[in-house]
Amino acid sequence: DFEKEIARGSELSPETMQRAKRLGFSDAAIARLRDTKDETIRKQRWAMGFHPGYSQVDTCAGEFASETPYFYSSYWAAPDAWSTPKDSVVILGSGPNRIGQGIEFDYSCVRGVKRFRKEGWHVIMVNSNPETVSTDYDTSNELYFEPLTTESVLEIMRRTKPKGFVGQLGGQTPINLAAKLVKEGYELMGSSLESIDLAEDRGRFTEVCKELDFRIPASGMATNLDEALNIAERIGYPIICRPSYVLGGRRMEVVEMPDELKSYFDRHGSYIRKDAPCLMDQFLSGALEVDVDLVRGKDWTVVGGIVEHIEAAGVHSGDSMGVIPPQRLKPETTAKIEELSIRLANRLDTIGHLNLQLAVKNDEVFMLEANPRSSRSVPFVSKATRIPVVDLGVLAMLGRNAKEVNPTQYQWRNTSQVSVKGVVFPFKKFPDSDSILGPEMKSTGESMGRGADYSEALLKASTSSFIHLPMSGEVFLSLRDKDKEVMLPLVEALVDLGYTFTATTGTAKFLYDAGIDCVPVKKVHEGRPHCVDRIRSGKIALVINTTSGRRSIEASFDIRRSCLDFSIPCITESHAAEALLMAIRMQRSRDFSVTPLERML
Repeated sequence: DFEKEIARGSELSPETMQRAKRLGFSDAAIARLRDTKDETIRKQRWAMGFHPGYSQVDTCAGEFASETPYFYSSYWAAPDAWSTPKDSVVILGSGPNRIGQGIEFDYSCVRGVKRFRKEGWHVIMVNSNPETVSTDYDTSNELYFEPLTTESVLEIMRRTKPKGFVGQLGGQTPINLAAKLVKEGYELMGSSLESIDLAEDRGRFTEVCKELDFRIPASGMATNLDEALNIAERIGYPIICRPSYVLGGRRMEVVEMPDELKSYFDRHGSYIRKDAPCLMDQFLSGALEVDVDLVRGKDWTVVGGIVEHIEAAGVHSGDSMGVIPPQRLKPETTAKIEELSIRLANRLDTIGHLNLQLAVKNDEVFMLEANPRSSRSVPFVSKATRIPVVDLGVLAMLGRNAKEVNPTQYQWRNTSQVSVKGVVFPFKKFPDSDSILGPEMKSTGESMGRGADYSEALLKASTSSFIHLPMSGEVFLSLRDKDKEVMLPLVEALVDLGYTFTATTGTAKFLYDAGIDCVPVKKVHEGRPHCVDRIRSGKIALVINTTSGRRSIEASFDIRRSCLDFSIPCITESHAAEALLMAIRMQRSRDFSVTPLERML
């Protein structure tokens, strides 16, 4: 009823405004109902003198007096006078944990809070997730348990009057807020808005890469299907498509033919428009993907680490297992990646964090994208290399020079052990979910394995991310044509280890012709008993199912779903299958140990 009253279009009176705010209407909600901008409503509200009051959370539940500076806002509370020390900084958290943006960013926020406090700053934390360490009442000097929206953050800034705010530590959400806060006169610490835009704006970033003579995949931007079809004809299939401003690779897909491109626009066309076009990039099939995390100060740069993805390009970085130091990159390729990364950081004039994603194909390095912030790989990189990446980012934002930081002491290559990032998925909890990996992120957690060599680290990462490696039994194979030759040596190695094989008809014939005993099993559409019946019978210990193209993926869904239901390991990518073989061999050898993770600075 009150929505109708707001929407009538008559003048917003102070009484109506107060009632709206007390009923919980945000400026954005009021603006939508009145068909105007939230900025217009905010200015009207400020002109009326309406601001929220802040009440203290009683962390002692009334048992005895609580003095914790832990606040929430309300339009029922009276606005109070509040004074904050001069050297105060607001750190914007990541908000609700969700796929693509979660606990990894809380690590960065908490490390950032601790470093700022160590440097003598009064730290104000803004975050809204009770399950994170950053929202523990004793982590920061002041905690505001508020949404990460322009309205809420501006009110906190108005109350606390900080010297500056940090948007690099909480993922994409604070980066998206930065421009509006700067417009209201608040100082952004670290990289400037111009630096952020050079990295975030796809068109400008492409121009920077061309200026620096970096290799980049052929690309284009389309606002409708006809434009997309023309770009696809120019670039050539396969193509990776994504709407602008995605988080966690949402709605990103690899498209292999015109029909799939039409289907993509049918399903996601509502997210594509002139001011947010569909980004279309040449898909580098079979390339190795690489993550780089670095920190740049005014006269120094530290590369925190180079993470080589174990799966081939096309799997989202959050879903891919990763290894430090890289195992398949040549030393000269690694050196080239470092050199390119530092040149790009200098050109963007980064101050603080920069995360880069690159692809390597035939020893050529392609620049894919840059994120002007701490990334989800920072906790793994920091623990693997013992380089305090977040602490260095804070020192960069505070303007510390090379003499004060001594950057040469941080060498990510100087680690004596190998670390592998494991990935945890929620598929079993969602009956209709598919375990095949692609550009859209699906994982909800990660683990880490450290060992004297790659195979030991792989084994630990696999075990800790709930991949139970079978030491014997039947392996079922369903391989796409381009993977059959690639996977043959792996199958031969499994034969030597004593495994037996069943496969779909085409894969079974290929293996039989190669001299490997393999029992053919029907596909689901070929009648019963079929491969899913065999998986559900409990006779199969491991499934390797590689496929591509929307129709093939849908046709093989039941294979992967059966594996999830019966807790059978299912590998959907050839490089991951090779890594699994290494882990099985290590587990059989029993030649592994446990070592402590030394405390970082």
